[in-house]
Amino acid sequence: MTSEERQLTALRRGQPDRVPIMIWLNPLVNPWATGICREVDPDAAGYREVLNAALEYADLEFDWSFPGGFFYTAWDVHPTSEHVSPERVKRTVQTPRGPLTSVVQNRSGGGTEKYWIETVEDAKRLLSIPYEPPRPDLTEFFRTREASQGRYLSKVTLMDPVCAVGMIDPMVCALWTKEERGLLKEILDTAYQRISDALDYLLGNRVGPLYYFNGPEYALPPLMSPRDFEEFVVEYDTKLIAKIHSYGQLTQIHCHGRVNRFLEAFASMGTDSLNPLEPPPLGDVILADAKQRIGDRVCLVGNIQYEELAAATEEEVDGMVRRAIEQGAPGGGFILALCAAPYEVPIPPRTAKNLIRYMQAGVEYGRY
Repeated sequence: MTSEERQLTALRRGQPDRVPIMIWLNPLVNPWATGICREVDPDAAGYREVLNAALEYADLEFDWSFPGGFFYTAWDVHPTSEHVSPERVKRTVQTPRGPLTSVVQNRSGGGTEKYWIETVEDAKRLLSIPYEPPRPDLTEFFRTREASQGRYLSKVTLMDPVCAVGMIDPMVCALWTKEERGLLKEILDTAYQRISDALDYLLGNRVGPLYYFNGPEYALPPLMSPRDFEEFVVEYDTKLIAKIHSYGQLTQIHCHGRVNRFLEAFASMGTDSLNPLEPPPLGDVILADAKQRIGDRVCLVGNIQYEELAAATEEEVDGMVRRAIEQGAPGGGFILALCAAPYEVPIPPRTAKNLIRYMQAGVEYGRY
């Protein structure tokens, strides 16, 4: 089988020649990611041997991120950035109702200090941004897909509607599920309409075969309730997935966190696959249990925790891979994957060695 055939067979819950092996590499050094500024030399960053091993052992993806712009529109919001301190960057976009700002820490491991949306007025400014349907040139996507000759699977990465919640201060958003629920729904409805329009453009032009969605983790407890998940995720994603399936294409949903109690909800949406299925302690998914509950409806993608693998011995790496394959692979419908991408620049030598062994072990133990 080619790498593309192997992945498509697993995504359709079939049994390929061996378990597909996924590795998401740091976008700064990943030659298969597009739309991202790659400023790091793979050799200087210590990734060259990992990249070479990925070419030899892993099942690769060509990841094309839909360039929807700020809030899924092609309208020029004139983003600007300024350093407010050596390690802090203030970002500003202009809207018809006034500016929106955020502040992020410009360093490794840094986070968001100020979110785009912290008040009702901020939300109204977001909603005031005019909608101009993005219609990106698809030439690169088709040229790259054709040139791959089955060596990797082509996918389109989109944010699902609840990703808009990621622009809102988490504590504010939690309060708004009670006090401004109508406003949250308006934001999600707007996002859904725009994403649906983008899908019409992509599907009508035969882009595919895999559509990859980020976002449901924003609606997981403790910030939101199971009722919120049903209304803010299931209600929208079910319709988007059905549209994709009507064109014969496939879907994958990405959701970090404690998703165990929501496994059946994900299956009910109709998604073809789900990742990363994080095990305890960061997550709560036992792969064998997930296989028994939804494995006949959803291809399971995971569930090796990156931080554990990075700190493991070679024997422990082998054990992680064997256990995951033993629990997820029977009958097909399983893709071996890490729960996160390597993020270190440069990558520690031990981590690089363990990533290579992870891929080698996947080939060794993953034969059907």
